Amino acid sequence: MKPTFLIAFLLCIASSLFGQGTFVGGLVTDQEEDMPLPGAHVVLIDQADQSERATVTSAEGRFRFNDAKAGSYLLKISFLGFEEHSQTVEVGNSPVFLGKIQLGQAAIQLEGVEVKEQTLPAIQLGDTTQFNAEAFKVNPDASAEDLVRKMPGVVVSGGKVQAQGEDIKEVLVDGKPFFGNDPTAALRNLPAEVIDKVQVFDQKSEQAQFSGVEDGQTSKTLNIITKPTMRSGQFGKLYAGYGYEDKYQVGGILNFFNADQRISIIGQSNNINLQNFATEDLLGVVGSSGRGGWRGRGGRGGGSIGDFLVSQRDGISTTNAIGLNYADDWGKKIKATGSYFFNLSENEAAQEVNREYIDDEEVSQFYVENTESSTRNLNHRLNFRMEYQIDSFNSIILRPRLTLQQNEGSETTFGQTLLGSDPLNQSNYQFNPDLSALNFSNDLLLRHRFRKEGRTISLNLDTEYNQSDGESFLYSENSFFGIDPTADTLQQFSDLQSDGWQFSSDLTYTEPWGKRGSLNFSYQASLERSTSDKRVFDFAEADQDYTDPNDALSNVFQTDYLTQRGGLGYRLNGQDYNIGLTLNYQWATLDNERTFPTENQFERDFRNWLPFAFLRYNFSKTESLRVFYRTSTNPPSVDQLQDVIDNSNPLQLRAGNPDLAQNYQHSLFIRYSSTNTEKSTNFFALFGGSFTQDYVANSTLIAGSDTLLAQGILLQRGAQLTSPVNLDGNYSLRSYVTYGLPAKFLRSNVNFNLSGTYNRQPGLLNGDLNYSNNTNLAVGITLASNISEKLDFTLSSRTSYNWVRNTLATGSNNNYLNQNSEATLNWIFGNGFVLRTGVNHQYYDGLSAGIDPNYWLWNAAFAKKLFKDQRGELQLSVYDLLGQNTSISRSVNEVYIEDTTTDVLQRYVMLTFTYQLRNFGKGSPQSQDDDNHPPRPPHWGPRPGGF
Repeated sequence: MKPTFLIAFLLCIASSLFGQGTFVGGLVTDQEEDMPLPGAHVVLIDQADQSERATVTSAEGRFRFNDAKAGSYLLKISFLGFEEHSQTVEVGNSPVFLGKIQLGQAAIQLEGVEVKEQTLPAIQLGDTTQFNAEAFKVNPDASAEDLVRKMPGVVVSGGKVQAQGEDIKEVLVDGKPFFGNDPTAALRNLPAEVIDKVQVFDQKSEQAQFSGVEDGQTSKTLNIITKPTMRSGQFGKLYAGYGYEDKYQVGGILNFFNADQRISIIGQSNNINLQNFATEDLLGVVGSSGRGGWRGRGGRGGGSIGDFLVSQRDGISTTNAIGLNYADDWGKKIKATGSYFFNLSENEAAQEVNREYIDDEEVSQFYVENTESSTRNLNHRLNFRMEYQIDSFNSIILRPRLTLQQNEGSETTFGQTLLGSDPLNQSNYQFNPDLSALNFSNDLLLRHRFRKEGRTISLNLDTEYNQSDGESFLYSENSFFGIDPTADTLQQFSDLQSDGWQFSSDLTYTEPWGKRGSLNFSYQASLERSTSDKRVFDFAEADQDYTDPNDALSNVFQTDYLTQRGGLGYRLNGQDYNIGLTLNYQWATLDNERTFPTENQFERDFRNWLPFAFLRYNFSKTESLRVFYRTSTNPPSVDQLQDVIDNSNPLQLRAGNPDLAQNYQHSLFIRYSSTNTEKSTNFFALFGGSFTQDYVANSTLIAGSDTLLAQGILLQRGAQLTSPVNLDGNYSLRSYVTYGLPAKFLRSNVNFNLSGTYNRQPGLLNGDLNYSNNTNLAVGITLASNISEKLDFTLSSRTSYNWVRNTLATGSNNNYLNQNSEATLNWIFGNGFVLRTGVNHQYYDGLSAGIDPNYWLWNAAFAKKLFKDQRGELQLSVYDLLGQNTSISRSVNEVYIEDTTTDVLQRYVMLTFTYQLRNFGKGSPQSQDDDNHPPRPPHWGPRPGGF
C-alpha cells in the first residue's frame, strides 16, 4: 500500500487593516497579596446619559466591556471586604486596557452583630450557574465532593460527576486545572472550607476564548473559587486505619498554596476497594464479553490502546497510588500546570452472567457463565499545560500527555449454552494475559491577534502515538452436545503487537463582519494510521512448546484514515443572543490493507457536508436558552476492521469486517436554565437526541448446525460468531429536568429531577434485522440539610422503570424496575463526638429469574475529635453492617439481555485516626470564631478565561 496525499496550508494575508478597537478591559487584584479577585462587580457608567453596563470579573480577575462608544465614562469596582474603586475612563477610537487595578482590604470589624439574612444559594449569569458555598452547610471536615452534592443539578455517583445532566469533564480551582482532567480526584482532595463559590458552565474552546468569537465547541466544567484568605497556606489531612481480617487504609493529601504557586500531593494504600482514579488508570485484561476485558471487538486479543481501558471494576481491589498536581506562573508571561499519577492495583473478582438471546424461536437460547479472575495493573499518567503570552498579540499553548501501563492477569471461566433447558455446548477455559501499553500525545496551539478587534488567526497542531504489546495463553476444554457429541481441547499462545499514530492540523481565521458579526474560515487536515499484528501458535506435542503457527487465527492489518475539511462560518453576537452557522465540506479516505495470512486491500472514499449551528439567547440575566445542532463522522477502529477470528471463548467467536464505512451522525440539543435569586430556586431542562447513519452494529450468527467459516474454522452447533456491520436506524433521545428550592420549614434544600431516555439500536441475528428499543423513565428527589455545620443529613430516592421491546422477537420483551433509596447522617455533638451513618436500599423487579435483589447496605461510624483545635479524630467504623452488599447490573442490546452479578466487599470493622492540617497564617478564619463572621453575599463570576 502506497498512499499518497498532499496536506497544504495556504495562508495569504498581504496586508492587515489596522482597525479601531472599542473595548474597555482590565485586571482586578488584591493589593496586599496581588491575587486576582474573581467575581468582583464592575460597572461602566456613561457620563453623557448615565446609562450603566455591568459585569463581573472572571476566575482570573479579568473584565471586559465590548462596543464602548467614544466618550467619558465612570468605572466602579466593588468586592466584599475590599474598598470600592472608581475612576474616570476616556474612550476614543482605540481599545482601552486599564491594566492591573488593585483593591485594598477594607478595615471593617463587626462585633456583637448577628446577621440573619439568608445567603443566596445560586445565581444565573448567561450560561454560568454560580453557587455560593456558604449557602450549603456541611461538616467542618467535608470535602468539595460533599459540598457539591448538595447543589441543585449536581450528581456524584459511580465515580462520575454530573451537572445539569452532563458529565463534568474538568474541575478548575480559581480558573486553573486541578489534578488534570480527573473530576473525582479533584473534588475528593479539596476541603470544602476553602471554597467560596462553585461555578458550573460550558467552557469554550481555546480558540473561542482567544478570539472572542463563539464556535459552539464547549465542555461542561466546574470551577471552584477559593476564599481570598485561603489562597496562601498549607492544608490537607493524613489518615491511617486497620481493621478485622487485615483490612487497612493509609493515605493523605498535602496542599501548598502560595499565591499563584499551588502544589498538591496525594497518596493512598488500601485493600477496601478505594480506587479513586480516572478510567484510564485501570487496564483491563479479562472478561470474554467485554465486561471489563479488552474492548475493541468485545473479546480478547485487541489491537489498539482502547482495548485495554476499562472503568472502575467490581470485585475486591487493593490499591497503592500517589499523585502530584502543580500550578504556577513562571513570570508574567508563562502559566504552567501539570499532574502526575502512579497507581498499582490488584483485583480479585468472581462473576456470574445470565444472558437471554433474542430470537424468533419458541424456545429461547440462554448463556450462563461463571468467572473467577485476578488482575494486576501498573499505571503512570503525566499531563502538562504551558501557556506563553508572548505579547498582547501572540501566544502559544503546549499540552503534552503521557500514559504508561502494564497489566497481567488470569481468568478461569465455565460457560454453558442452553436451548430451553437442554445444554448445547459448554467450555471450561483458562486465560492468562500479560500486556503493556504506551500513549503519548502533544497539542501545540499558535495564536495571533491583530490590532483590529475580532481579527485573529490560529494554528493547532496535534500529534499522537500509541503502542501496545502483549501475549496471552489460552487453555480450553470444549464439549458440544446433540446427536453426535464432540469434544476438543485448545492450547494456544497469542502474540499481540499494535501501534498507531495521528497527525492533525487546524488553521482558523476570524474576521469582523458588520457591527456585531464575524466570519470564520477554517481548514483541517488529519492522517491517522493504525497497525495490528496478531500471531497465534498452537501447542506442539513433539516440541512441548507453542511452535505450531495457526494462520487461521493470525492476521496483520493496517488502516489509514485521511481527512481534509474546509469550512466557512458566520457568528452574530448581540447583547442578549449569539447565533452561529457553519458549513464544512469533508473529503476522507479509509485505506485498509491485510498483509498476512493473505494479501488484500480495501479502500473507501467519503464525501460529506457537515453543517453546524447554535443559538444562545438570554431572556434575562437569570434565564437563558441554548440550542445546538451538529454533524460528525467517525471511522471504524482497527479492531472492528481486522478480519481475524478471536476464539478466546470457543463458544462465542468474534471477527472484524474490513468493508465497514465511517458513520455519519446528526445531533440536536436544547438546554434551558433559570434561576430565581429572590426565591432561591434553580431550574434546568435539557432535551436532545442523535441519529446515526451507517451505525456500526453487531451481526451475530448462532449456528443451528456445524458450519465451516470462510477462515477455515468450524463453528459448532449452538456456538456464535459476532462481527460488526453498518446499519441505519440508530436513534437516541435524552431528556433531563431538575428543580431545586429551599425547604425553609426544614432548613434544607430540595432537588427534584426527572429524566427519560430512548435508544433504538439495530442489529442482525442470523441475518434477520432486529431493532432493540429501550426506554427508561426515572424520577428522583433529594433533601439535603442546610441546618448547621454540626448536623448534616441527606435523604434521596430515585425510581427508574425500563421497557425493552424487540421487533424480531416480541417474546423477549421485558419490563424491569429499580428503586434506590439512600439516607446519610453526620452529627457532631457534645464535646467533639461524631456519629456518621448511611443506609442504602436497592430493589429490583423484573430481572432474570431468581436474581431480583432486594438488599440493604448500612455503614456506621462513631468518632471522637481530639486535641485542642479538634483537628485530630479517632473513628470506629463498620462497613456493610447487615452483610447484604451486592453488585448487579443489566445490559440490553440488539442481540441479548444480560444480567451480571459480581462479588463485592462485605462487612468489616476498622479503627482509623485522621489529622486535619490547616495553616493559613494570620487573619485566617481558623483563628477567629466562625459565629462572628457574617455570611458573605455572592459575587457572581463569568466563565474563566481571558479577553
